[in-house]
Amino acid sequence: MKILRLLSLMCFSIFVISCATNSNNISVKENKNDLSSIIERVKESIVYIMISELEDPAIDPAKNSACSGAVIENQYIITNYHCIHNQKYIRIFYWDENDWEQHEVSIIGRDPLADLALLEVTDKELPVPFLKFAEGELKTGDEVFAVGHPMGMTWTVTKGILSNTDRFARHPYVKAVQTDAAINKGNSGGPLLNMKGEIVAINSLMISKVNENAGLAISIRADIVKHSVKTMSEHGIVDRGALGIMITPLGDERQRDKILKKNPTVNQKNIPNTLGLLISEDETIPEELKLWDTVVAIGGVPINNGIEFADEMSKYEIGKKVSVTIIRKKRFIQLDVMIKVFEVPVDKMYAKSGAVIP
Repeated sequence: MKILRLLSLMCFSIFVISCATNSNNISVKENKNDLSSIIERVKESIVYIMISELEDPAIDPAKNSACSGAVIENQYIITNYHCIHNQKYIRIFYWDENDWEQHEVSIIGRDPLADLALLEVTDKELPVPFLKFAEGELKTGDEVFAVGHPMGMTWTVTKGILSNTDRFARHPYVKAVQTDAAINKGNSGGPLLNMKGEIVAINSLMISKVNENAGLAISIRADIVKHSVKTMSEHGIVDRGALGIMITPLGDERQRDKILKKNPTVNQKNIPNTLGLLISEDETIPEELKLWDTVVAIGGVPINNGIEFADEMSKYEIGKKVSVTIIRKKRFIQLDVMIKVFEVPVDKMYAKSGAVIP
């Protein structure tokens, strides 16, 4: 009961909250849409994560916060990277028959670009079942529900639909879904589940100008999470390939005009009206490319926006060369460019902004 009182007290100390396993796993067959029975089966696999910027959270409760996490296969807990970024104290709580049990965890993997982190309990096996990832295509309109511990209110359930299945979270490399299931402070890292109790996505952020749920939540898709978990468990960090260029989609007229207005000396006659991605900054451009080149294809596949660019780049290995087709001074040119590691601007990505981190 002492731990329960601690969890209750945390509700009042939370000020910024950016939203494990045995051989059993959870996958509930759809049975008359009995949501209550599904919740009973899955809730023990959703842990409460207490975090603090200090090594001793009792020193200053204002620096404490909390997140949720999902127990998955191999004694792992998946949560959000922003939950553990720059935190010195991380503990998980899970329900063990009659009370909450607290355990230390180690961070075994980080994927800051996808806002994912992989944790492992260090002092015992978790006597709770693990959640499975959903397979198959996600469809707009599918029913989903979120389970988490927002503001210390344990096992809070909200229900909704997939409003869109083709969003991205923080970066075009990271495919995401949009849902109208309410996501609030403390939901971060918790699962978005289908009506079989399978993980559809991991809740990451809500978009709002105020610190309240606004019906627009973004969750990282299960296929992205599964790939990230595999890489984190094997290598500790997830690296993605890049060309080292900053690009502006020419199809986005507002962005195009903004860039060209900042650079009045550019010969606009050499830049296509709507085709491709304009290289708009020159700090890290590889020697084969030049500022104001327009990238129109990667590996022979036409691209017109950041998502298409990220999709094609994800197919190639770091350290290999890829064919890049550009337009330079109205001429089409094909070049072989080395793929290098994408340097994630972690501090910039996780600074406070208009996107509220639940």
